[in-house]
Amino acid sequence: MNPGVSEEASKVAVGVTEALKSTPAILAIVIFNVLFMGLIAWATHEQGQRWERLTIKALEVCPVKAQ
Repeated sequence: MNPGVSEEASKVAVGVTEALKSTPAILAIVIFNVLFMGLIAWATHEQGQRWERLTIKALEVCPVKAQ
C-alpha cells in the first residue's frame, strides 16, 4: 500500500526538523527571515494606510474641478 500525503508530509517535516537541529545557525536565519518578512509586510501596510489618509486630506483641501 502506498503512503498517503499526510504521511509523506510528516516524513518531510521530521527530516527538516532533524536537519535544523544539527545546524542552529541556519535555524536562526530562517526564524529571522520569517520575522523580517512579517515586519516588512506590516510596515508596507501601514505606509499604504498613511498614503491613503494623506491623499484624502489633500483632496479635501484642494478639490479637483471638472472641466
